[in-house]
Amino acid sequence: MANLGETAVVARKAIKYGGIALVFLMIGRIILTASVAYWKKIHPAPPPPPDVLFGKLPKIMFPQAELATFNYSLETPTGGLPSKLPGQFKVFFMPIKKASLLAYDAAQAVATRLDFILPSKKLSETEYRWDATDPIPSSLTINIITGAFVLDKRWQNDPSYTTPTIYYNDAQSLDRMYNLLSRVDLLPPDIKTGTSTIQYLKADKDQLVTAVSLSQAHFVQVNLYRAPVDSVEVVAPRSDRGLITAVLALQREDERQFVNLNYNYFPVDLDRSAVYPLIGVAEAWQRLQKGAGFIAGVKPNTTNVVIRDITLQYYDPDTAQQFMQPVYVFTGDPDFTAYVPAVADAWLE
Repeated sequence: MANLGETAVVARKAIKYGGIALVFLMIGRIILTASVAYWKKIHPAPPPPPDVLFGKLPKIMFPQAELATFNYSLETPTGGLPSKLPGQFKVFFMPIKKASLLAYDAAQAVATRLDFILPSKKLSETEYRWDATDPIPSSLTINIITGAFVLDKRWQNDPSYTTPTIYYNDAQSLDRMYNLLSRVDLLPPDIKTGTSTIQYLKADKDQLVTAVSLSQAHFVQVNLYRAPVDSVEVVAPRSDRGLITAVLALQREDERQFVNLNYNYFPVDLDRSAVYPLIGVAEAWQRLQKGAGFIAGVKPNTTNVVIRDITLQYYDPDTAQQFMQPVYVFTGDPDFTAYVPAVADAWLE
């Protein structure tokens, strides 16, 4: 009987200590799993090396601009250059249309939908212009290969344009823009889901200048931008204009509303991309200070520029280019925006 009692005691101890050991094992496993996860989080596996599948890329073609030099200072939230920007980035293919027998017909269809019914005039092998006189002298110039166009109405010829007969709020202005582009079948999904900005303008003799409020405006400018590409924001050649920009007169009659429309949209093939190495942000900063950046916006008569933020974004060109490439975007005061191409020099030609 004593042996049975001792056996029971041993069994109870075994169960007790085995349970304790099991609890420790479970807790240890949780701690180990959490530790491994934390280690991986702060020491992520390096990305695969750039595949550079497109070979050497053409350099980004920025609009021509006068050379400008500034005295730069750096006042970012961290007090210095960002330390966590990636060292490589995707580049996306942008298919360029080729000349075809149907190119002119497509341009003619756009002109007709925009109420330009007179015969066109050939300006070059790629550009044609349609003119109209009613209700005011107007022109529509289309690149029949790329589809880019400029619609311009001489509102200056009619003084009544400086007397608004209706006021649109921002949502109404944007809705009119979307309606026009839909009517001519030129509203791509990545534009409709992209961002937009609204600016108020007034007439100053023959020019349009900024108005401080809608109540003082004669016109409204609507700027449309592409939706983010691969979750990365895109920037346009000018910080105050979109890829597609329209100026609407504050006039009740539909035919008097759109006095200007600049359309410079080129599609991006999201299924064709390659990864390329980048220059470092320190190198980009040095190039900006040496005048090698493209100035997309700055207040007139600026001498001193304070950089507040530096990011990597995609440059959305206003001329047909074969690839969408990343740029370092420098923003700050006064109303300053500049771009420095980000792809490493060894992969540019």
